Amino acid sequence: PLCVDLDGTLIATDSNAESLVELLKTAPWKLFKAAAELTKGRPQLKRYLAEHAPVDPATLPYREEVLEEIRQARDAGRRVLLVTASDQATADAVAGYLDLFDEAIGSDGKNNLKAAKKAEYLASRFGAGGFQYLGDSSADLPVWQAANEASMVCPSASTRRAAEQHVPRAKVICERPSKLRAAVKELRPHQWAKNTLLFVPLYFSHQYTDLSLVFTAVMAFFSFSFCASSIYVLNDLADLPSDRQHRSKRKRPLAAGTLSIPEGFALSAAALALSITLAFVFVSPKFIWVLLGYVVLTTAYTLVLKQRMIVDVLTLASLFTYRVVAGGVAVDVRLSPWLLAFSIFFFMSLAFVKRYSELIQVKGNGGQSLAGRNYVPADIPIIGSAGPASG
Repeated sequence: PLCVDLDGTLIATDSNAESLVELLKTAPWKLFKAAAELTKGRPQLKRYLAEHAPVDPATLPYREEVLEEIRQARDAGRRVLLVTASDQATADAVAGYLDLFDEAIGSDGKNNLKAAKKAEYLASRFGAGGFQYLGDSSADLPVWQAANEASMVCPSASTRRAAEQHVPRAKVICERPSKLRAAVKELRPHQWAKNTLLFVPLYFSHQYTDLSLVFTAVMAFFSFSFCASSIYVLNDLADLPSDRQHRSKRKRPLAAGTLSIPEGFALSAAALALSITLAFVFVSPKFIWVLLGYVVLTTAYTLVLKQRMIVDVLTLASLFTYRVVAGGVAVDVRLSPWLLAFSIFFFMSLAFVKRYSELIQVKGNGGQSLAGRNYVPADIPIIGSAGPASG
């Protein structure tokens, strides 16, 4: 039989981390109860998450290489089992969705089916060397030893070395992608072009010949950019299910599973810390408050405002205008009401254009609504009127 692990192997993410993020989004007060369940053991926590924040198997990032291994095994007449440390309910949901497994086995709320316990279970059922196991991490080493063969899926360098040293046969189904490249991509530096708006106050105040102010503006640009990148990462963490259904967003590192959810939170925190450090050292303490205001506004947009029709567009326009305001604070230039009025309406028009183009695409694809947004194709005439009016 072919036995397949779930987290990190069949899917390029961790189902329990996905549930925690969903719980954080929909019912953050339940995190205290989740912490209490963890004190009773990991299986209890997994059972609680499976009951109160179940993952939608249709939105998980499945590894095509593993699916192909499963199909080949089935074509050869072999039994295929999903064997995971995740809760039994999660295992059943994934197996039911894919319809590729003869059996799904998970943790039962008391026993954590991981590492040595998983190895003991499979060896007692199929005998030592009597099964093939697809895994991804060092926790799978005891299982590979019981199988006498290591079939590795995107293993780390240390996991690969350990498997090759302790298991008679070892093969790699697919290579691990570069974490550094994924982290840079997730920060989305190409989006930093928006932050050139911070230079607008310096330019229109005709103080661009003052090199000290130019340096301050440049440092403010990088500080604001890392702050924005921090929010991009949080936004992607909050939008994982909808991003995976999007034509292009599903390729983002967090949605694709190239970066794990814990790595995403760490990356966001590091980017924000670097942003505040740059502001404190090279700009001004006042600019830190500007950054924190941006964090509050974008967080509100991510969690609530982006799902409200028209309000999301007004917020987007405000966020662009906020960049102009931030540039004024950085170089201590007072902004004219005319510049602020021009900015808010100009960017509101562009925000309506963005929604309009997305709705046209949804309509052309026969979709019913815009994923993660409170818009339907019937709203196209409203957007088509409001956009030019703002312009």
